[in-house]
Amino acid sequence: MRILVIAPHPDDEVYGCGGTIAKYTKQCNDVHLLIMTQGYD
Repeated sequence: MRILVIAPHPDDEVYGCGGTIAKYTKQCNDVHLLIMTQGYD
């Protein structure tokens, strides 16, 4: 399965769905992250 996780800021993907990302990665799925901002203040 191919999965795209979209997050507005760096670290949001970890706090929002880190466990799910880990689960699908461990199952050898193709997981990619798309971060919408650079993360500077």
